[in-house]
Amino acid sequence: MIILRYLSRELIITSFSITAVLVVVIMSGDFTRYLWEAISGKIEAGVLMSLLAYRVPKFLELILPLGFFVSILMVYGRLYAEQEMTVLFSCGLSRAQLVGITYIPALVVALLTGFISLWLSPYGIERSEVIREQQQSRGELDLLQSSRFQVMRQGQLVSYIEPSDGTGNTSPLGNIFVASMGAPEDEDLTVVRAESAERFRDTDYQQNYLAFSNGIRYEGRPGSADYSITTFTRFSQHLKEPAIVEFQTDEITARPTLSLLQADDLSSIAALQWRASAPLIVIVVTLLGVALSHTTPRRGRYAMLFPSILLYLVYVVLLNAVRGLIEEGRYPAWLGLWSVHGIFLVIGVALFIIKGSGRWPLLRRATVAGSNA
Repeated sequence: MIILRYLSRELIITSFSITAVLVVVIMSGDFTRYLWEAISGKIEAGVLMSLLAYRVPKFLELILPLGFFVSILMVYGRLYAEQEMTVLFSCGLSRAQLVGITYIPALVVALLTGFISLWLSPYGIERSEVIREQQQSRGELDLLQSSRFQVMRQGQLVSYIEPSDGTGNTSPLGNIFVASMGAPEDEDLTVVRAESAERFRDTDYQQNYLAFSNGIRYEGRPGSADYSITTFTRFSQHLKEPAIVEFQTDEITARPTLSLLQADDLSSIAALQWRASAPLIVIVVTLLGVALSHTTPRRGRYAMLFPSILLYLVYVVLLNAVRGLIEEGRYPAWLGLWSVHGIFLVIGVALFIIKGSGRWPLLRRATVAGSNA
């Protein structure tokens, strides 16, 4: 019981630490992209963290099994390198018992991974897509923000608004500058400079407008002396209505698992097998990790870390490739991804038997001798 608590604690703590680091590293790319969209005004800054939070479960599907696999290699590699594993074996712990002890925290991680893969991940993808569709449906009235240049209408309109302390339903804006291009065939440019502006909606025509106060309006063609200058006390500019975007969960990754269970098309079958594969990966890599973590003080604790991670990547890539073949109808759906799990489970059993029989060093020496010859 003491050994179980000791090994389980080390594996769980190390696993979640590695997973946290990997999530931060991988999510940094999405964070940079969303941050740039928020700065450019494509999305509101308030939804930035929500988008990131909803995207995390999708990455955890494969990062959590990888984190647990690496934790086995690091924890057991350290125990082997520092002779602690030798002491445990001398006290009566067998390699089969070591596998059994390792599978206890592995089952916890597998259940958590299954919950994320089967329910939390599709829900997060659906919610993130809903938020993005809502942001894309915002009108020009909602896009107006102070203290920044904003480009709208595919580059045909540029605005800059200084902050204002005004309050009220009309949302007063400070000193404002707006430059808008006409149709591509006439190339006219209109520049409006006003002391203040306010946003309002015409209830008769149900249209949004931006009303400028105390300003000047320049209109003409760049490079031509033919232009007009108009001063005004109040001038209204029509703002386009937001596009109506209806969100539909057609994307297979956003569909609920229950919906996939009721479908019989190849894409749904492949997606369902992919989601069920996430917890199975934990079960398979646990045996692989116990077998590959064996090392000696001379070789070091991280001797098998790189080839083991490479083996994991081959595992995941092969799963993804078979999923694509199932969707194309070029691989039996009944055999599906289960065949890939079976192959790597056999590899894990073979490595465990070879290392347990003591033939692994002989095999390694024979390989080195053959290469020298």
